[in-house]
Amino acid sequence: MSGLKLNDVQNDTLKFFYKLNKFWSIVGLTDLWIVDVYKNKIIKYYHRMTTACILTLILFEFGALNTQSHLTEKQSNDLIVFVFTHPIIFTYYIGLKYYKNKVKKLFIMLYVTLKIVYNNPQTERRMIRSATFYSTAYVFFISFSLISYGFDGLLQVIRSGGSFTTVITAWPDIEDNSLIANLIRVLNYLVWWALMARVSAASTLTIITSVAISHQYRNLQKYFHSLNDLFETDDVQTKHEEVESKYVEALKVGIKLHSDTMWCTRQCQVVCSVVYSGQILITIYALCLLMLQMVGSERTLGNVLAIASTMLAVLICTGMMMLNAGDITVEAALIPNAMYSSGWHNCRGATSAKVRRLLVLAMMQGQKFTVLRSFGVVEISYQSYLSIVKSSYSGFSLLY
Repeated sequence: MSGLKLNDVQNDTLKFFYKLNKFWSIVGLTDLWIVDVYKNKIIKYYHRMTTACILTLILFEFGALNTQSHLTEKQSNDLIVFVFTHPIIFTYYIGLKYYKNKVKKLFIMLYVTLKIVYNNPQTERRMIRSATFYSTAYVFFISFSLISYGFDGLLQVIRSGGSFTTVITAWPDIEDNSLIANLIRVLNYLVWWALMARVSAASTLTIITSVAISHQYRNLQKYFHSLNDLFETDDVQTKHEEVESKYVEALKVGIKLHSDTMWCTRQCQVVCSVVYSGQILITIYALCLLMLQMVGSERTLGNVLAIASTMLAVLICTGMMMLNAGDITVEAALIPNAMYSSGWHNCRGATSAKVRRLLVLAMMQGQKFTVLRSFGVVEISYQSYLSIVKSSYSGFSLLY
């Protein structure tokens, strides 16, 4: 299966993810798909150099806690936020690289193997639209937040003749306005973009995987409902035993599809656990500090725009992750009903007894609660998202 080419399987999902993998590969998430792209040495060395620059930026941010003594209140708060969040979000990239073989197996099962057996075109189109929307929205809000910080730094230069300050590092000093210092600040800003590009790749991969799994459960529902059509043939009375035999075999295929889909869900829990857990930590911490920063800092256009855009990005990006993961729970819970509506009542005699036993076991398996968790404990769901937002505000109230 590792040697599979795009033309070997004809479905829009495979083509969509082949294109998406180009973005992941450019920013550093390589070897995650069945088709390898951008494997030349230039790209390889570029990824290594970018990784070194990102790690240097994170270390220099920690150093700024001891070297920078002339920061404004907003800059101090920014530094505290970045020192905590940047190491965590970089682990998104590290975690997915560590599990890259598991990710590849998950993708092959989810986007190729399951689609070969049954692929409802309407469900597939909805999945691609949802994946495109959420991935584009995520990248947009992250980019808007970064642009807002760049705009705020540019306003500092234009209005007060200060330095172009976005991310704060141990060197150069915040009051150093030399040419080299300003060039380093611009370089730091570009490295910050590179860091967030990798984070966006890891996060969009997580979001899109959850979208694909939830729609695979929808696909399964369509499959089980379609089994009724086997009994709606013109000559059903004379060929009833043959139709029953086809139904039993098709039902077994559906049960196998359900088992494979649950395997995909468990694999998603493993490979994306770092992203989900880190995102919850960042959301609570960043929202508390950003709300404190909003009420305590100077109300300039640049300040408000940078803080508000970051809060909005955190809320929306976390929401997209958790709500799509919650869709998996909702769609998986509907599978037993779809199994029950598959047409088993059309079977007769010994076949009916056999099908009923098979369905009971399959429905018992389908009724097991399916949910993704962060830290192995916290459910990733709609309700959990609201609880996290409320707890962030409660933490802000206590601190303020």
